[in-house]
Amino acid sequence: MADRVEIELTFTPDGDVLLETHGLKGQSCIAETESLERALGKVRTRARTAEFYRQATGVAGSVKRR
Repeated sequence: MADRVEIELTFTPDGDVLLETHGLKGQSCIAETESLERALGKVRTRARTAEFYRQATGVAGSVKRR
């Protein structure tokens, strides 16, 4: 059975979009969310979780749509 992968989006009242992945390891989270990030706007910050540092992870970041 494949691991469960989730991409969680939170839209804030001031127009920011917080994107967090679960179940992705290493650089795969960036590759999986690249097109979604482009569609939402410019990435202002990116925070790497512990999952990122595991082999083959999750990233939390915020995107502001203008």
